[in-house]
Amino acid sequence: MTSSTNTSGASHAGHKSHRNSAVSHRPRDGHPLTWWRNVPPRFLGEPERLRVDNALRGLAVLGGGQDLAAALAGDSAAAIAATLSMAPLRHVTLMADIAMTALLSLALRGDPAAVLVLAHILGRAQWENSCAEDLGLAWLDRHTARPMDPKRFAVSEAAIAAAFCHQEE
Repeated sequence: MTSSTNTSGASHAGHKSHRNSAVSHRPRDGHPLTWWRNVPPRFLGEPERLRVDNALRGLAVLGGGQDLAAALAGDSAAAIAATLSMAPLRHVTLMADIAMTALLSLALRGDPAAVLVLAHILGRAQWENSCAEDLGLAWLDRHTARPMDPKRFAVSEAAIAAAFCHQEE
């Protein structure tokens, strides 16, 4: 097992560095609904967020439930609940792509809870993508490299708590 250091200097013991990974895709390499599982956060900025939002606009998912509908409308707690309900992801489905892209949109807006959940889902992925863990670590690096505003932290903490409470029902 190896140990790597992220951009903030923290160590991820037992994990390969995402900087040396095969993850090098840029947004032009696929549809925005697949970027959450293929594109490192360093390649995703405001122009890409606009493309993600455009891809999500007008989508409706039959059988996706209220959380997914609210996630598509930009509700952070609903997006977190929708994605956590799928964890660990064993297969990538269209519904997973849509829910995770809704979460990606929030992460690209700077929602720290969305960034952490995105990192968590990717880190626990169980499908045939050798880069998922590296992508999860890259999102974790992004989170630790950007200090959180205390007010934003409270909102993020509430969103995560709401998602976990919802899952217990």
